[in-house]
Amino acid sequence: MPTRPRPLACLLLFAVTTPATLLAQSAAVVQSPDGRLALTFEVAPTNPPSAAGQLVYAVTFRGKPLIDRSALELDLQGQRPLGPSVAILKQTPSQVDEQYRLVTGKSSTVRNHYNALRLDLEEPTGAGRKLSVEARVYDDAVAFRYVVPDQTALREFRLTKEATEFRISKDATTYALLLPHFRTMYES
Repeated sequence: MPTRPRPLACLLLFAVTTPATLLAQSAAVVQSPDGRLALTFEVAPTNPPSAAGQLVYAVTFRGKPLIDRSALELDLQGQRPLGPSVAILKQTPSQVDEQYRLVTGKSSTVRNHYNALRLDLEEPTGAGRKLSVEARVYDDAVAFRYVVPDQTALREFRLTKEATEFRISKDATTYALLLPHFRTMYES
């Protein structure tokens, strides 16, 4: 009588044989301190499927979309863009809740309260270039920035274009900040 494989053994075999696939499909979520605002990063599958994919992000408020899946990409002079073919290597969450004093302004103290996430990414093929994204989510705002770490695969580069997309959800309300020149106050 033939023996059937045990489910646990099959699961372990699957996990051992496909770590790159699982890594490429992982998502990273960071929420605001009050939990209403969420910023999600993920590696979207490419066609044909591979261990890497396009780095994308999305923003939701109370579960409703504000920014739909939007691509993150840096165009470099004389090189392939950085972002369309990456895998998430590491997620490092953190949080800050501090106050500082202002010399002038409407308030004498400001509360700096946010949850943060650092994503370390790498191209699994080719030169294996690395990229990091540092994100902060406040109760009323999200912010992120690109960090190109020091690495042998990318000693020098010239950024020709930041190709960050902002696919605003159809139900979102947006307001433009019209600044006629660089000396304009943001509060006006």
